Amino acid sequence: MDFEYNGNLLEDDRINLVANEIVNKYSQISFEKAKEVAMLEGKISNSKTVNDELNRLYNIMLVNSDNKEIVLIVYKDFLNLLNNSNIETDKNNYINLVDGINAYFQNYADFPFLSDYQ
Repeated sequence: MDFEYNGNLLEDDRINLVANEIVNKYSQISFEKAKEVAMLEGKISNSKTVNDELNRLYNIMLVNSDNKEIVLIVYKDFLNLLNNSNIETDKNNYINLVDGINAYFQNYADFPFLSDYQ
């Protein structure tokens, strides 16, 4: 997925840019849902980090948590990134989050909030 520098854009332009980046990667997500995701994300003023990518993927899953098919597609990318990255500082938070998402898929719990794992 693209993560363009957007620190110089007005908020509406930034939201539309991020929404387009999301829809280009996940065409099954509506532009309106992608805009909701973009509103949860801050500006990208430096080079993107693995945390930026994981947070965007998490936000996509959160906003689309009423559709497990979409969440599963994004979750696979989330797991792949988590397994192939070298982040250390927040990795345990994300690994614990995986347990919460797995419980969601097994209908044991609602979709988890990232803040509960920080």
